[in-house]
Amino acid sequence: MQKLRARKGISSVITGAMLLSATVMMGTGLVSWSNTNLTSYQTSLTNSYSTNVNKLNENLVIENVWFVNNPQSLRVTLTNLGNEGLNVTDIKLQTSSSTQDTPQKAIIMPKQHTDIPIGDAINPYIWQSKVPITITVTTVRGSIFTTQVMPP
Repeated sequence: MQKLRARKGISSVITGAMLLSATVMMGTGLVSWSNTNLTSYQTSLTNSYSTNVNKLNENLVIENVWFVNNPQSLRVTLTNLGNEGLNVTDIKLQTSSSTQDTPQKAIIMPKQHTDIPIGDAINPYIWQSKVPITITVTTVRGSIFTTQVMPP
């Protein structure tokens, strides 16, 4: 009878190499995945920070409101006192009895002003004497500026 000798085979070497390879592959995948996630979160955080800081830097003043009689309309002067340019997307006029939303578009550069007409001969804005009007201006970043005026 032949005696089988127990010898250390290469199975332990192969097993060790397989475990090492699996660990390296999983580690590389995990590092790659976390780097992708970190990059996307960093981009999202940068965009959010930029939007909110720029929103804080918006400083719009509703300076003058002219009441025009013929045709009945308004002219509003908006001045950008901030250091960032801003885009006006909407001007809302509200009295105790009505609300008119006028989707106005205006780009106002820093330290500049613009006059915006509201109403014309075709579509007049009918204002009433001694009835206060609340003017609300909204920018593209969501800032809201409000004033109240009294027609003569």
